[in-house]
Amino acid sequence: MIAHTPTIFASVALVATIMAFCLILVGQFNLRDGLLTSGCGLLAHALAYVCYTLYGQAPLWLTYGVANTLLAVALAFYSVGIFRIRVLPVPWLHILSLPALMLLSMALLIDTREPRMLAASAVLIMQCLLVIRWARQHALPGGRAHLLLIIGASISLVGLLMRVAAILSGTASEMQYDASNLKQTISVSLGTVTVMMLSLGLVLLSRERSESTLQQMALLDSLTGILNRRAILEQFSSELERTRRAHTNLALAMIDLDHFKQINDLYGHLAGDEVLCHCVRHFKQRLRESDTIGRYGGEEFLLLLPDTGTAGVMTALDDLRQSLTDTPAQFGDLSIGLSFSAGVWCGVPGPEDSIASLIAQADAALYAAKAGGRNTLRLAEQKSPGVVQHGELARSVEPGAG
Repeated sequence: MIAHTPTIFASVALVATIMAFCLILVGQFNLRDGLLTSGCGLLAHALAYVCYTLYGQAPLWLTYGVANTLLAVALAFYSVGIFRIRVLPVPWLHILSLPALMLLSMALLIDTREPRMLAASAVLIMQCLLVIRWARQHALPGGRAHLLLIIGASISLVGLLMRVAAILSGTASEMQYDASNLKQTISVSLGTVTVMMLSLGLVLLSRERSESTLQQMALLDSLTGILNRRAILEQFSSELERTRRAHTNLALAMIDLDHFKQINDLYGHLAGDEVLCHCVRHFKQRLRESDTIGRYGGEEFLLLLPDTGTAGVMTALDDLRQSLTDTPAQFGDLSIGLSFSAGVWCGVPGPEDSIASLIAQADAALYAAKAGGRNTLRLAEQKSPGVVQHGELARSVEPGAG
């Protein structure tokens, strides 16, 4: 079926204008979600196709030079949208150089036919390839919106390559914007699909980013950036099931910063916040990648050390305790000395062990460590489910005993 080419151009322009209006209207209220940038890209796309509809009735510099430059600007906006949505630095040089190249090529080659058509197609092909590359490179883990961007840009590539093939085969006249034939109908129709898929892909990419941000906010502690109580308990549940099946060791430690209330009272809560962040940075630098730490309470942390025996966990924690004591937190001109106490449970979890019972035993060991003078570690006995009384402990590591 052969369609009237200017009519297709006008249809694409109308669709792009409506979508641009919607995205610009919504995107202006949040400049960081990339929707405003995507809307500007659609607006440039619509203006380009408006210029195409005037081909043969208006000056060539407008209907071809300005039109293709606007199309290059639209693809540049789409590229910027990917980086804005993913909150990444925008490679402005790479993005803006191609529309500038298009403008220069159109200015120099406007009075030719095949050279200007090849130059315009080459610039747009490079832009589509960059959109595909960046969409793949910056896809969200588990996300699917980038697939729409890749497919949309790939469809545009097909239309552009059809145009290049026609030019190289000596039938460039069939691909002029006022020509209506099967090749032109297919090529221009692919442009309609491109507009819809790129815009929809950017909208969904923004949505995926928002959902990912909300998920991180739900799982991470807002101050320290580590897992919050809910998330660390979920991780604990997974580790407990894994070690039960594999019949391997699991160590957990309840860590509590000593005299933290005094730090808040003496230096203020901002200093207390910096102390917590300092401790978390210190812990993360010295723990294994397989270890997991989460903020269990105000100044209390839950540490999971899979596949770790008693000697290993006590040595690791004592080294961690000693290194924190040797590394005071800095708050302005203040140097704030720190230490922690920890209660440890270690063993192969049995069918009767639960998250609550193991934490209760580690917590009882922590209570005994604090009652014994702080800045020390205590190892809890392995017990059957139930309430563990304070003081029922099997081993302790005193300061300096390392």
